[in-house]
Amino acid sequence: MNSLIVLAHPEAKSYNAALANATQQALSARGHDVRLSDLYAQSFAPDEHARHFSRRADSSRFDAQTEQRFSANHGILPADVRKEVGDLLWADLLVLQFPLWWFGMPAILKGWMDRIFLYGTLYSSKRRLHAGVCAGKRAILSVTAGSSKEACAPDGQEGDTRLILWPIHYSLHYVGFTVLEPAIITGVRGGRTGADGEVRQRELELGLHAHKELFANIDSRPTIAFNGAADWDECGKLRPGAPVHSPFIRHRGEVLSCP
Repeated sequence: MNSLIVLAHPEAKSYNAALANATQQALSARGHDVRLSDLYAQSFAPDEHARHFSRRADSSRFDAQTEQRFSANHGILPADVRKEVGDLLWADLLVLQFPLWWFGMPAILKGWMDRIFLYGTLYSSKRRLHAGVCAGKRAILSVTAGSSKEACAPDGQEGDTRLILWPIHYSLHYVGFTVLEPAIITGVRGGRTGADGEVRQRELELGLHAHKELFANIDSRPTIAFNGAADWDECGKLRPGAPVHSPFIRHRGEVLSCP
C-alpha cells in the first residue's frame, strides 16, 4: 500500500507537523510505503500562473485548463507539479494535513489542488466523480481547529466544521477518490500558559496517540456518501426520490423541469 501525506503548515515544530509524523509512523508500521510532501518546506508556489509554463498552447491568452493539458500531453509540466502529480498517482491513500484558517484550508494547499488536479490528467468531462482517474484510491482530511469541540459543532459559534469541509471533500470525490470521514482535532492553538497550558499539552499528547490509532485502523474508517450517476437527470439536477447526503446538494421541495 502506498500512502502520500501532504502537509500544509509553515512551522516545522507545529502540532500539524507532529500529526503528520504520527500518521507516517502509524502507516509505516502497517507496512505502507509513505511519502511526505511538506508544501511550506518545499516553498511550493500556490498560484496557477502563465509563468509556470515554459511552452504555451496559446501565448495570447492564458487559460489554465488549456495549458495544463498541453503541458501534460507534451511532457513539459513544471517540475514541482510533475513531482506532486507523480506522487499522487502513485498513492493508494492520500492524507491532507492542515489547520483550518478562516474556515478553509491554507492558501498553499488550495493552490496545490489548483495546480495538481490537472485537467486532462486528474479529470476530464468523461473521467470524473465515480468514474474519476483516482477511482479506487482513498483520501482523508486531518484538520486542526483552534476553537473548542463545542464551538465547532453544528450548533456551535464557529459552525459545523464537518460541513465547512464539504467543498474539499467534494473536490476529492470529483477526481474519483473514495473519501473517508475526516479527523478533526479541536482546541489546537497557542498562548496557553500555567496550569491551563499543562492540561492542554497533556490533551494534545493524548490526541497524537489517538491519531496513531486512527491510522493504524484506517481500513475500518467510514466513508462519506455522495450521490451516484443514477441520481441525476439529464440536466444535472437531483432526481425526485434520490437520496440526500448533504445540505449542499438537496431537493428544492418541488420537481423542476428542464428549460
